Amino acid sequence: MITCLPAILIAQEKVYESFAGTRVINNHSTECLEKNNLEFIVAHKFGDFSGQNGGLSNFFGFDNLADVRIAFEYGIINDLTVGIGRNKGIGERTQVLDGFVKYRILHQKTSGMPISMVMVLSAGLPYHKRSNDSTSVRYYPEFQHRLIYTSQLLLTRKFHPRFTWQVGLGYNHRNYVSALDKNGLTFVSTGARFRFTKTLGILVEYTHVLNRPRLVVQQDHLAFSFEILTGGHIFALQFSNSTGVNENIFIPGTTENWLDGQWRFGFSLNRRFKL
Repeated sequence: MITCLPAILIAQEKVYESFAGTRVINNHSTECLEKNNLEFIVAHKFGDFSGQNGGLSNFFGFDNLADVRIAFEYGIINDLTVGIGRNKGIGERTQVLDGFVKYRILHQKTSGMPISMVMVLSAGLPYHKRSNDSTSVRYYPEFQHRLIYTSQLLLTRKFHPRFTWQVGLGYNHRNYVSALDKNGLTFVSTGARFRFTKTLGILVEYTHVLNRPRLVVQQDHLAFSFEILTGGHIFALQFSNSTGVNENIFIPGTTENWLDGQWRFGFSLNRRFKL
């Protein structure tokens, strides 16, 4: 029995680095920061690459700033991460503060536990000046009407050192919407990562809203990313149809369509510190 114990312990080791960071691209991954780790994130998206608002006249979107987010995330314990951020915002939701709590319920192991599972609860607060137009979604009769909430249950399996797949189910709630829209949106999401080498990889993520009203113009979020790992940094080049960066914004608020050339280039830079 004593000679078999090391082999049993090795066989049940936890699986790490399903994704390089706490996000797949813009949406959350099942990764949590280790205890006392701090991560600084800058995410940026430009305007339409082509179509009516893109092309050479706008230098393929680089002349226009779509959204930018600056955030800090911190590992309280190995399975509990919290974060705060500030977004430029898009459309009717601008100057947005956001925060989240992420708890890892299950951790994939080399034997016995096939998946990782996390619960993410996040909120957004647009603090721009309210509108005096009672038909606008910026009217906000009460302060609580500004709030947006998103909850997600995410499951990931790292099938191979080079390949990870994630699926999720979530609910987004905006306290104040237009008469044609719906406050509560249920959605499913998926994301995947493939690593070419230890430092290079590609990622994809997609979010589909299940109960979006037919009369609204919003679209599903689709994004691709090329990932470069450089020590304590994660640098990602992104291509997406959504202008928003935070999940409280892009899940309910994406209006752009890939087929109309309404996709844009963006990037994110993550730097991790051990405190």
